[in-house]
Amino acid sequence: GKPNFEHLLQQFGGAVVPVANCDVKEYNSNPKEQLPFREYVEYWREYIGNGHRSSRGCLYLKDWHLSRAFPEQDVYSTPVYFSSDWLNEYWDAVGVDDFRFVYMGPKG
Repeated sequence: GKPNFEHLLQQFGGAVVPVANCDVKEYNSNPKEQLPFREYVEYWREYIGNGHRSSRGCLYLKDWHLSRAFPEQDVYSTPVYFSSDWLNEYWDAVGVDDFRFVYMGPKG
């Protein structure tokens, strides 16, 4: 399946998200840049339309703290198997960070 881009853009289009270039390695990692989510979705649609190719390489949205950035959206619930979410319970209590990440991108 494919993401509902229109819904995502309506809800989160103005967010700034971390995007990794999977075609480049720096210090055994992929370099990241910050992009508006709207621009990332535009890239993704073009990537699909161009046969999964782009002069920008394969960009992947990585480590987006969506739940923290949009707490009113209720986008995350802990699966029952992980209901003792002690790591996030701690970080939620101190209000500094969380370990709920969004990863998304085109195939490739």
